[in-house]
Amino acid sequence: MATDKAKPVPTDEAPVQKFDLAQYLKDVRAELDKVQWPNRQQVISESVAVFLMVSLSALFIYLIDSLFFTLSRLVF
Repeated sequence: MATDKAKPVPTDEAPVQKFDLAQYLKDVRAELDKVQWPNRQQVISESVAVFLMVSLSALFIYLIDSLFFTLSRLVF
């Protein structure tokens, strides 16, 4: 039986770099410049759509809850 010791495997990791806040902020700024921001009309239109869907969902849940409440009052 051989007594081979496990040899450490060499890693190809780059040395750890120090965090550079200024470079990070420059990179963030560069990425934000690439973003295509919505115009005012798109924001208004999408906000109205979200408000309408939330209102309809709330109304639907209210109606189903009222139906179950009424049915439970009749049964019990």
